[in-house]
Formats: sequence, C-alpha cells, structure tokens
Amino acid sequence: MKKRIVVCCDGTWNTPDEQDNGKPSPTNVVKTARTVADRDSGGFRQLVYYIEGVGTRWFDHLRGGAFGYGLSANIRQAYRYLVRHYQPGDEIFLFGFSRGAYTARSTAGLIRNCGLLKREHASRIDEAYAFYRRRDDASHPTGAEAQNFRRMYSHEIRIKFIGVWDTVGALGIPYGILRVFNRRVEFHDVKLSSYVENAFQALAIDEKRKLFVPAIWEAQAHAGDQVLEQAWFAGVHSNVGGGYADSGLSDIAFLWMKRKAEGCGLAFREDYVEANIYPNVSGVLRDSKTGIYSLIPDYLRPIGVAKEGAEAAHRSAVERMERRGKPVYKPRNLVRYLDAGGRVTT
Repeated sequence: MKKRIVVCCDGTWNTPDEQDNGKPSPTNVVKTARTVADRDSGGFRQLVYYIEGVGTRWFDHLRGGAFGYGLSANIRQAYRYLVRHYQPGDEIFLFGFSRGAYTARSTAGLIRNCGLLKREHASRIDEAYAFYRRRDDASHPTGAEAQNFRRMYSHEIRIKFIGVWDTVGALGIPYGILRVFNRRVEFHDVKLSSYVENAFQALAIDEKRKLFVPAIWEAQAHAGDQVLEQAWFAGVHSNVGGGYADSGLSDIAFLWMKRKAEGCGLAFREDYVEANIYPNVSGVLRDSKTGIYSLIPDYLRPIGVAKEGAEAAHRSAVERMERRGKPVYKPRNLVRYLDAGGRVTT
C-alpha cells in the first residue's frame, strides 16, 4: 500500500530540545515532525524523518553557522532516507526552515537531476550527488547524461509538496563576505523544479539582517498546473520559522503551512495542535539584530519581487498593522507593497 514520506529539515543550530531563555522553543520544523499523524483517516501510512540543523554539535557550531559546513551531508541524508523507503506510488513531502529550507529545496533539485535511486542502486548515492554538483550541460536535468543516469538507476518521480519557512541567503548561504568561504556549496540548484507539484514558502517581513537575504522562488516556465504560493508574515526570521519561546507569531506561519499541507493530503494530530499551538497576531516581535549584526546597516526586504505574482502579504500582518495601541506596527516594506496594490492572502 502506498504511503507518504515526510522529511523535515531544521535550520542552523536547531534541535528538537532547543530552549530560549530556559524555555522550550521548538521550531516549526520540529512541530511539523511531531504533529504529522502516523496514518490518515483512510489508513494511509505516513513516515516522518527529522534532520537536525547544521552546526548542532559544539565543535561544528561556528563552522555550521558561519560557513555552512554540514549542508551537503544533510542533503545526502535526506536523499538517502528517501532512497531507502520510497516505493512506486508513494508521495513525498519536504519541509524546512532557514538552511534546512535550503536542504529541502536542494534535495528536490537532486531528485530532479538524478531521479530517486532505486534501492538496489543505493550504493550510487555519492555518485549521484557528485553528478548533481557538476552543473555542466551534460549533467543538466535535460542533458543526455542525466537522462541516461535516471533511466539506468532511478525512479522518475514527482514531489508532492515542499513547504519552507524563510529560506535565507542566495543558495542558502548568508549573503556577504562569508560567501567567499562557501564557494564549495554554491552549486546547488534551488530553483523550483517543474517536478514539484505544490510549493509554499513563509517569509519574514521584519528580518533586517543583510546576511539573511531571502531566497524567493520564481515560477518556472512550462510548470503546468504547479501550485506556488509565498506569503509574508510579521516578524523576523525565527518569528516565522520558530525557535522563540513566545511562538505567537511563528504559530501563525505554522498553521498556514499546515493548512496547505492538509490540502495536499497530509494528515496531522489535532490533539498536539490544540495543546501546543497558540497563534497570536500581537505576539512578541523580536529584534534579531543583536551582537555583531547590530554593527551592520539595516536591510529592508523588498516584497513583491517574484515574477508571476507568486507573493502576497498574509492577512495576519495586515491585521497587526491595523490594530490600535503600541507599539505601532508599520514596516516600510509592507506599507510600500500594499500602497502599490499588493495582494493579501489568508
């Protein structure tokens, strides 16, 4: 019987037992992994696999945070799990936050390029990954070598769903001087493939760190009936993807993503949601520009730059802006977007 395979990729330094000022502060990726039901109402089995963010071990903390070490390993880890568990007819759901969003998106790119290896060819995972990173004409998904590789060793599959919270930086690497040290991981393809049926991204309106430029999807030509939605939410990076003890804002983005995944067939444990998810339009909006980030000028994220109208402001951000009282919430980028006739979504 076919099943759903759900791979959840967490962000830099993020773990299931993460704390904020001594209080539990799971990210939306952790909440997703905990909330997906074992089976749906029709008995459809759902497997969940969680991958910690890069730099979670103490000696990798700096390397993973600043230089992206571990990203390639995480991509192969996600791909390997899919190779081991996929059977024809299964549906694949990928979730990610921050660099975990980059992991999810790159895993989809690897599948588009090389297909999903059949189990009997699992020993070729490193070969497939090396082939994927070549990025020349022959290894392009439409190139002869890529087509031959897929035909000989792989399942040709489509990905049912990708849901990500605030993919940061060009190709998942924080933008700026640190990218000089990240050339080795810049080969990854994070464009939205036509092999993805449904793609959703929650983006942070108020993140002002210049090293956290969001990687926004653009609709691809010849994508057919592909669904692509990207919604902007009030808050900074972790106000959207989770990781703060006060999760009022990030729970809004969690529920939005949950609803999108449910629309694609994924079933969730409502008992967990009722006990742990508390959305609040007036939730605490944190300041992420602390420490060394406070020395760098603000970066105002532009809203509405994607082609084909794939972006919209979420209604909760507009409601926060319209509320009375202090502090006043009127982010310049959101005001500018709405004044230009930008769309609002729920």
